[in-house]
Amino acid sequence: MTYTPWGNADGAEHIARGIMFYSTPSHGGYHLSPARNLQVPDALRLPGGWYEEDCDWARVVLAFPQYFPDAVKQAEARQCLRAWVPSAYERFYGVTLQPGESYAKDHPLTPA
Repeated sequence: MTYTPWGNADGAEHIARGIMFYSTPSHGGYHLSPARNLQVPDALRLPGGWYEEDCDWARVVLAFPQYFPDAVKQAEARQCLRAWVPSAYERFYGVTLQPGESYAKDHPLTPA
């Protein structure tokens, strides 16, 4: 049984060497081997190689388009990253997002 940051995996899909997708009863995401995680561009890389399915999945799809060639999935990944992780989007694409282009940038979380 494989343990993930979200609990014990109840499903696994091999995407490519060093890239697995795990699901759990409550959540899931991608796991990259240490070698594969080093291939992720700095702007997208997360330490530890775990990329949750809500938003971080986009980092994996954009880092390895050869394994996710569907144009719709690529567009969804760009949109997700732009909306929710604008700093990574800006670094990866070398742009500065303007007001209205990123939900998270337009609505920063403020401490309570």
